[in-house]
Amino acid sequence: MITIFNRKKLLEDTSPLELARVTEELKKNKIKYEVITKRNQSSMGMALHTSMVSSAANGGFSSHEALGNMVYIYKVYVNKKDYEKAKSII
Repeated sequence: MITIFNRKKLLEDTSPLELARVTEELKKNKIKYEVITKRNQSSMGMALHTSMVSSAANGGFSSHEALGNMVYIYKVYVNKKDYEKAKSII
């Protein structure tokens, strides 16, 4: 089991494709891992975008322009004892 006390960060990336590649390699090599996903925006930022989208419905610009690019940050952790092996695999 991976806990906050025995884990080490292997990867931090914004690409879901890179996340998938790394986790597949870890699975193939039977290395346990944990993924933590965070948004790059606060709840306040999300509320602001929601407001902009609803006003966009009245014209002016598209909802895609209002939302901009939502970026997620993916962090992959492995057990400290597996870190060197995992690092060499990816």
